[in-house]
Amino acid sequence: MYKKLISFDLDQTLVETTRAHSSAFRYAFQKKGIKVNEKVIWPFIDGRYSEEVILSIAKKIKIKLNEEQVTTIKKLHHFFLRKTHKYAKPISGAEKTLKELKKRYDLALLTNCAKEEAYFLIKASKIPKKFFDIIVLADQVKHPKPFPDGILKAEHLLHVKSDIHVGDSIYDVLAAKRAKAISIAVLTGQASRSKLKKYKPDYIINSVADLSNLMKKID
Repeated sequence: MYKKLISFDLDQTLVETTRAHSSAFRYAFQKKGIKVNEKVIWPFIDGRYSEEVILSIAKKIKIKLNEEQVTTIKKLHHFFLRKTHKYAKPISGAEKTLKELKKRYDLALLTNCAKEEAYFLIKASKIPKKFFDIIVLADQVKHPKPFPDGILKAEHLLHVKSDIHVGDSIYDVLAAKRAKAISIAVLTGQASRSKLKKYKPDYIINSVADLSNLMKKID
């Protein structure tokens, strides 16, 4: 029997990680002698990959960073996440939803996090990795979201078409569309309903807790 494949974003879709990431970035900048208030960092924890977050913060506080500095801050962010991942917690209803969907679908986890930080966050959230048939990380693809590389890699390795992608950001919506998958946006991230609507996802729901009911309608 053909099983549909549903791919999920990690941050703010299945796991609340804003504080974990923003604290790690603050420590990373601080280690380089740059003071940044976490309130400045929070808006940029919206699905972007690490380099883009760093450059966005630098632009906001009006400083220039060279490539070497960006790479160093990125590595420091990964290092400090070992400490700050304790702030990560599962989105309400995420584990129950994954457990229900696992009975009927193949599930993939796609994230713009690198391997070490992704596993720290998954561990902190206590969401069992066994729910996922495959986990595709940012450092396993040439181009992270908003490109469709992660979705296409999951398809290739599982030998099945990715029917649906679920995420909280505009980058998830764009990746799903480019992979010709149904896009389901959740409102547990930084993006508002009005902002998400501009990118025309197929569905918008409050959180993954509402996904099982939506899947009954889609099926």
